[in-house]
Amino acid sequence: MRRVARTLFTLTVFAVVAALLITVGLPQLRQVLGLEQQASMEPFVWRPDGSGDAGLRPRIDGVPIPSVPEDARPERVLPAVDPGPGGAHAFEHLADDGTPVRHDPCRPLHYVVRTDGMPAAVLAEIRDAVERVEQASGLRFEEDGATQEGPVERRKPIQPERYGDRWAPLLITWAGADEVPALDRDVAGLGGATMVTVDGAPRLVTGAVTLNEDVLDRWLYTPGGRDYIETVAVHELGHALGLEHVDDPTQVMYPEGSLDVRDLGDGDREGLALAGRGECHTDT
Repeated sequence: MRRVARTLFTLTVFAVVAALLITVGLPQLRQVLGLEQQASMEPFVWRPDGSGDAGLRPRIDGVPIPSVPEDARPERVLPAVDPGPGGAHAFEHLADDGTPVRHDPCRPLHYVVRTDGMPAAVLAEIRDAVERVEQASGLRFEEDGATQEGPVERRKPIQPERYGDRWAPLLITWAGADEVPALDRDVAGLGGATMVTVDGAPRLVTGAVTLNEDVLDRWLYTPGGRDYIETVAVHELGHALGLEHVDDPTQVMYPEGSLDVRDLGDGDREGLALAGRGECHTDT
């Protein structure tokens, strides 16, 4: 009898939860749980100091800017992507002529993940998000494994003691407000790109994505929650490729998250495709 009673209780709880979902809807449930916004990081612009000596490379914080990596190519690594019919999109970094500042499509965009304390399911969603952004942008992503580096307000673009003679890879972390004060209960994640200007030519060289564990951890156990975590990761990766928020709520780059918007919209696709059409750089 006790087993029957427990079974009936479980079924009753399940029925109540199902009724709640039907009655208030998933978007309202999102608001009840406090998930309201995905934010971008403040853009960082680094301008190397001239060395003043012939033959010496310019420096950032006393570190010479890296040379062209061995995996760079004279042409694109992946084919350019058709931007499609187009829609609402915007870029955070613009050159003096008004064109967007972008990553180099002729080399892989390396990234690392701080996996300490990160649930395995989150890592799986991050990899799925990276694959989606790669396909939409035509930029080749290359995972370099785990890192111990944590999120900081002003991340150095060159860290030779940690990553060697290259631009620091894109950093993806799972962190909370105790480590990143900007991650309050209304922010699902932060993302941004790092721009460097060399001899007057701006380019994006790395970036950072931070997913708010204080908010997103509960979504691992909510219907549709893992899909939402992946969408947040896609949104923040968009920022890391230089995309800005848009006013169209049907786009992933809209600042307020929604369980109803998981697929990339026409504006997202156009923005990511254009973000992947940067110039090849042969100086660094």
